[in-house]
Order: sequence, then C-alpha cells, then structure tokens
Amino acid sequence: MKNTITILLLSFISISVSAQYGVDNIFRKYKNDKGVIAWQFEGDISKMLNTKDGTAIKSTLESVDFVMFAEDMDISEKDQIKLNNKIETDGYDMLIQARDKGQKIKIMGIEEGDTIKKVFAQMKYKNNSAYFFLTGKIYLEDLNNINYESLMNGLDF
Repeated sequence: MKNTITILLLSFISISVSAQYGVDNIFRKYKNDKGVIAWQFEGDISKMLNTKDGTAIKSTLESVDFVMFAEDMDISEKDQIKLNNKIETDGYDMLIQARDKGQKIKIMGIEEGDTIKKVFAQMKYKNNSAYFFLTGKIYLEDLNNINYESLMNGLDF
C-alpha cells in the first residue's frame, strides 16, 4: 500500500512539474553558449519594435524573450521534438507563415478573445536561427506589420 501511494505521489508531482514547463524553457540551456545571443525584457516594450510602415503598434507587450543562434547553429533535434510537442500541447495556433528570399518565419500564438496573449516565433534569417516569445495583449495586425528584420540590425557574432 505504501508503495502504491508513493508511486501515485511521484507520478502526480512529475505531471505537475511537466505541466509548468513552458516552450521558452527549452531554450534556457542555450542562453550562455558561445554563438548565442539572448535577450529578456520585462515591462511595456512595445516602443522597441519598428513597423514596416512606421506606425505605432497598439499592442501592449509585457515581456520579450529572444534567442538567436550564430550561423549554422540551432537547437538540437531532441529539443526540436520537445518544442514541437510543447507547442501542440500548449494550444498554440499558426498565425503567420512566410518565406522570402531564403528567409522563413513562423508565428504561433495562444488567442484570448480578439487579442493574443502568448506568441512564439521561429525565424531563419540568412543562415541564422532565431526564436522569440512575446506575452501581453497582442493584436494580429501588429504581428503582420512588425519589421522583423529590424530585430537583427546591429547583431553580429
């Protein structure tokens, strides 16, 4: 009987811990690696983002977590599988998928009413891989209008 209770308790704890493991946690181990640039900002940082047409965005961003890998580097295959599984189980929906001159971007989000509360983006820019996570009150039209290339300006490995 004690063994059964112990097993049930351990199972419950491990399920609880895995349920709290977010998509962004997959990238924590890479943040201090050579060839990786990682930023994390808290507070309303909407003013930091440039739009393609120069207009201000109406979204309110509470946090941004950005991870970019040097040329020809990326997360491991094992972590890519974990990432895809976590995106699916967390309920992210595909919002934008685009390709242009060797650049690719995938933006997924968790919607809440007419806004998006969490955004995950995966970008291939030249030979670099970049990922970012946004939380806040985010409007889809702002995501379509952000100049993502401006995020890469001034970054050099």
